Amino acid sequence: MGKQVQVKKSSGENQEFSPEKLYNSLRNAGASEVIIESVISEVMNSLYDGISTRAIYKMAFRLLKQKVHSTAARYSLKNAIMELGPTGFPFERYVGELMKKLGYKAITGQILPGKCVTHEVDVVAWNDEKKIMIECKYHNTPGRICSVQVPLYIQSRFIDVKSVWETAQENKGKNYEGWVVTNTRFSEDAAAYGICAGLRLIGWDFPSKCSLKDLVENTGLFPVTVLSGLNRRQKQSLIEREYILCTDLAANTRAIDEFGLSPKAKAKVIEELEYLSAPF
Repeated sequence: MGKQVQVKKSSGENQEFSPEKLYNSLRNAGASEVIIESVISEVMNSLYDGISTRAIYKMAFRLLKQKVHSTAARYSLKNAIMELGPTGFPFERYVGELMKKLGYKAITGQILPGKCVTHEVDVVAWNDEKKIMIECKYHNTPGRICSVQVPLYIQSRFIDVKSVWETAQENKGKNYEGWVVTNTRFSEDAAAYGICAGLRLIGWDFPSKCSLKDLVENTGLFPVTVLSGLNRRQKQSLIEREYILCTDLAANTRAIDEFGLSPKAKAKVIEELEYLSAPF
């Protein structure tokens, strides 16, 4: 491609199109070199100045979906997390399941006493060495960020809860951590405050090597919303019946029978489920 094409990010900023970023994204999705080369070639032939990163994603996903359904599902991960709504409850459950996969025990939707007041906590996770209070910040639109007010508020709540945890005999010898987990991003001030205050912040691509995207890829826990063989209404129906993970649905594929899929369409969904639920 001769001249560089300027693409518009979800934040409104412009940047040069990077074939390397698209390559890495497709590679992380598990696509083969042949498929990657084909998709990038077709995308680059359709680029124009001012095209949004979202439009590029949709184009690449459409091409990928035509070539390999299960690979497309991995590539759609960020959008799939955003489709867990409209409320934040499914995201909280999803984060709880991630913590269990990481070796913790976890429960969601807890009312905990603090030294000063009681607090509604999204997720509590613990093991023999550590106890964690987790606040989940879910957004269903791209470009949203968590400002510094979020970690400031959560840190004060964590300190209040921790003061009670420290007096409980069952917690003797444990370390305590406060986390904020979001499916989007943190502002620079929010990230700086989290680091300074010792509050752990996990965003879609923050911090490096331990982001939400990394946790999902490393644990292999994919939400049902990642399935490319189902439409939005069908996915929402599954969530309402508390099928949050592909592993949940893979254990009971009869749950999709009510959608009236053709045998061929159902077989493709089951093929996706088997791929996305396979042990890592």
